[in-house]
Amino acid sequence: KKSTTMALLCLAVLGKENEPLYLRDVSNDDDSDVEEKQGEEKEDYFGFASSSEATENHLALRLEFMMHASLDKLENIIGQVPGKRWRSPGVTGPDANWIGHLCPMEDTRIYGYITTTNVKFLAMIEDSPEGVHPSREGELKSLFSTIHDLYVQHTLNPFSQIREKIKSKRFDEGVTACVEKFNQGKGSVWI
Repeated sequence: KKSTTMALLCLAVLGKENEPLYLRDVSNDDDSDVEEKQGEEKEDYFGFASSSEATENHLALRLEFMMHASLDKLENIIGQVPGKRWRSPGVTGPDANWIGHLCPMEDTRIYGYITTTNVKFLAMIEDSPEGVHPSREGELKSLFSTIHDLYVQHTLNPFSQIREKIKSKRFDEGVTACVEKFNQGKGSVWI
């Protein structure tokens, strides 16, 4: 039986060349399987995680493939032609960068958000039988906007490496807080 509330399962931040900057699997953040996960050795097929972080917040291979597959749809929407406008003229705020529903994958839906500098944010949401309720879509836009703000704060830090994997504890804690609020269905996710 599927849940009637949408839960965020994983999140990705991709650079302008689609290089992964941050991948986070939040579907396994509960502690119910801690004993099972501790003995489990996880491989990092794409070399994203360092050996010390390979077991923490590692994106399952299945989810990683699904996120990469959604990039094809995102590229079709924004176009390969420089200067192609995919946004409506005059749109501002979170709606200006909102791509929306990219594609369904198995029992999930993947949504996208892109900045003016072509940094892409993807979220995999658990599918619900009713689809996306408009209020939850607003919460998803708010989630993307907040994570975009966290990303901007991260890049403004003089010690952060631009176009490198995000290893900031502050960024990770901010994402965790946003995801928890979104998954609890508490309305706005501004932190």
